[in-house]
Parts: sequence; C-alpha cells; structure tokens
Amino acid sequence: MDMLPNIYLARMDVAPEGLPAFMDWYEHKHAPDLISVGFHSAHGYHSRTGSPFILNVYEIDSSEIFYSEAYNTKRSPESDPERPTILADVTNRSNTVYRQVHTLGVEIPDRPWSEGSRSGAVAAPVVTSVRFDLVEGSSEGAVVDWFNDVEFPETASSSGFLAARLLNRTGRPHHANPWLSSWATLVEWEDQASAESAGGEVDTLERLAGSGLGVTDAAFHLAVRVLSVTTG
Repeated sequence: MDMLPNIYLARMDVAPEGLPAFMDWYEHKHAPDLISVGFHSAHGYHSRTGSPFILNVYEIDSSEIFYSEAYNTKRSPESDPERPTILADVTNRSNTVYRQVHTLGVEIPDRPWSEGSRSGAVAAPVVTSVRFDLVEGSSEGAVVDWFNDVEFPETASSSGFLAARLLNRTGRPHHANPWLSSWATLVEWEDQASAESAGGEVDTLERLAGSGLGVTDAAFHLAVRVLSVTTG
C-alpha cells in the first residue's frame, strides 16, 4: 500500500446559479494549477446520490503539499483573481487526505508515484464512497479485516465492478477547510447503472451498520465523473 498515492477527497456544495462559472474555473484554472504544483490527478465528480453535490478526488504524495509555497501561491488573489467570487457560491466544504490501507482490483505499483509510476490510478467514470467514523474503543484492525473478508469480495461480485479502496485519514489537516471522517471507501464502477444495481445507499449503509465494527456518522455518495486532469 505504501507505493500507492494518498487519496484526497474534497466535498462541497455549489449554488446552482454559480455552478457553470465554478465548473469553467475548475476545469481551466483550478485543476491545472493543482497539477502544476505537484498533484498527480484531479477528478471532478457530481453526486447522483448523497451530499454534498461535489465529490472531487485527487491523488497526491502527502498532505504536506497544502503547506508548500507553490500551492499557496496559486491560491493567492494575484495568481487567481476569480477565486474569491467563485468560492462565494461554495458551502459545506471539507478537505480530507487518506492513505490507502486495503484495496481490491487495484494494481499495486512497483515504485512510488513520486518516482513516476501511475499504476493503481483512479480512473473510473463512476464511484461510490462511504465515509464514517468509529465509536471510541473500536478496533481499526477489525475494520480492515471486514472489508478484506466480507464487504469488498461481496461488492466485487457485482457486474461492472472495477476496484475498491479502503481509506484511513492521514497527515496534517488542510489549513483552510475542515476534515471529515476518519475512514472512507472509494469503489470504482464501469457506469452508473452498475453502481446502482450493487445495492445503493440503503443497502450499503445497512451492511456497514450491521458489521459490528462500531461505525458512526456514516454517509454515502454515488457520483459521476464530469472532468479529469492527470499527469503522466
């Protein structure tokens, strides 16, 4: 797992009247800026189930990139004069970095991404994601075992399944926006119909609640990719 990049999830709502301007800015300014300062990818997804509406998925080496001079320069009014106006229509923001602790169907690189590998990249047109925390005293090892032995194998038996990742929060928090849950999953699908036929929000959350892991504050997303910018 150490050879795979960290997964950075940014969630937010955008006022409907501001969405066209947001998407134009994101595609032509913000995402290219992130790639230029060291992000490996920027995938924009819009929710069909769950909230907030936007679930953006990034692959990065570590959360330390948020503290780099290059990253913060790109966020400045001098570099990005549109940013304050665009973000005025954004609410419910959270920015959380996770390490990949268990995967199924993901090609494991033979060297770190920082050395040029792109094996195991997020590439799916549709994803589902569950974020959750654990009650105090719960076993983190039991979480990994349950996803390894039960949940991911069952999910993988569904038509259209591509890959699944179990994620655990890591690194320093984003200095501008709050973090979310300590745990998350990211499951990749061939299309929206496949993701929906695999059970959807109710079935997924019921399985998690019945796992005996001590899960709390679980929430589900099904989201469709609307843009993607990558390196390599």
